[in-house]
Amino acid sequence: MGNAATWDPSPTKPDMNPTSEKRGIILMLLSIIFFTANTLLVRALALWMPECTGWQVTLFRGLTGTAIVVALYRKGGLRMRSLIDRPKIILRGILGASAIPLFYIAVIELGAARAIVINLTYPIFAALLAAIILKEELGMRKFCWILAGFAGLMIFLGPQAFATGLSVYDWMAIASSLIAAATVVVIRSLHRTEHGSTIFASQAVFCALLALPMTANEVIDVPVTGVIFLIIAGVLVAVGQLTMTFAYRHLDVSKGSSMQMLLPIFTAAGAWYLFDERLGWIEFLGAALTLTATVMVNRRASKSPLKMTTIQPTQS
Repeated sequence: MGNAATWDPSPTKPDMNPTSEKRGIILMLLSIIFFTANTLLVRALALWMPECTGWQVTLFRGLTGTAIVVALYRKGGLRMRSLIDRPKIILRGILGASAIPLFYIAVIELGAARAIVINLTYPIFAALLAAIILKEELGMRKFCWILAGFAGLMIFLGPQAFATGLSVYDWMAIASSLIAAATVVVIRSLHRTEHGSTIFASQAVFCALLALPMTANEVIDVPVTGVIFLIIAGVLVAVGQLTMTFAYRHLDVSKGSSMQMLLPIFTAAGAWYLFDERLGWIEFLGAALTLTATVMVNRRASKSPLKMTTIQPTQS
């Protein structure tokens, strides 16, 4: 999932005429396809190549993301020096780089469907953190949807919890969601002073820096075909972020974020078709409640003064 919020290099007021909105819907659907393909490819890689780890995926995602943002914005608003002299940018990078490997480890160990549902609860955690840290208003209706989201998560996790107890990988997925929520709060404040490309670069560069020592003795053992697919996975998630960014120039936040809730549905369908991953009916009901609550939390958040930096459900 992990990009906890939209990378928006040049925020502009959405153009809401019908033709433009149709273009935005098409772009948003494309972004969901790219994000789904990234998650399923990582899952497939882990099944085909057992030596593939979440840290390796994080490393190649970081390297690919860095290359893309430098290529596109080196003459624009990108300021790489901020990655070493702006504490909040550094914090954003560290948080993002911590959440992403946890998410990919969960995808590899839990399966794509289960991991993506847990990960996409982070807007609910973010709404609570924003109320505490940024003093954003938390009305009763929004608070009730947050409680419903947590209830759905408990229902979703219930069968596993009662059967064998939550695994360490379930807790990793939850931790990834919590860290992603904190990242959203940091990004909200950063958009007031930093260019979106710099914010994105902090995530990419710190992902590579954090993952490099964890993979120093592993990457050389990855076959060439594996390296190619790891690069493709990195490109897919970067293109997904770019496509989503352009989509938000034609869609308002509430509609765009609601569409992103199709991601777990697409992912679960792909995981069922490709890997025979299945969710029980209780898990399905819990996931449906949580994702509905997440949509409603985002719809409420999109009406706040920080509209252009509202939570965008996507990968951490």
